[in-house]
Amino acid sequence: MKKKNNSINWEAFSENVEKVLGEDFWNDMHHVIPKRGPSYDLFETKDQGVVVVELPGFSKDDPLHLSQQGTHLLLQGEITPHYPVPLEELHHNERMKGKFKRIIPIPFHFAFEDVVTSYKEGLLIITIFKRAHRQEMKVIFEDQ
Repeated sequence: MKKKNNSINWEAFSENVEKVLGEDFWNDMHHVIPKRGPSYDLFETKDQGVVVVELPGFSKDDPLHLSQQGTHLLLQGEITPHYPVPLEELHHNERMKGKFKRIIPIPFHFAFEDVVTSYKEGLLIITIFKRAHRQEMKVIFEDQ
């Protein structure tokens, strides 16, 4: 299982686990270890960082809070399921719903006013514009 960009190659990990533990392992695990928060991807360009968060089923009436903690984004919210039956009556239940919290480390310093968000087709897009790395400051010497 090779690392890619200092992260675990989850596809290779999943394949190895399936070879050892069988094809039904991941299906069985959904009931044992429920997903605690939405999945996200993070990428960086020269001018910005972008976090793409999966929030299928999220609506504008569901609570969503985004805050900054140093170089981390804290995403908290709740996805309210809208089924014509109680959750206990679902025959199969693995979609993420209910309260969630994710702490997302950002690999550069930023100010909260540099963050712009949008939500479309089940994806929350968080764009963080980078500030200039270095700005020169003029030193003014007073006559002594």
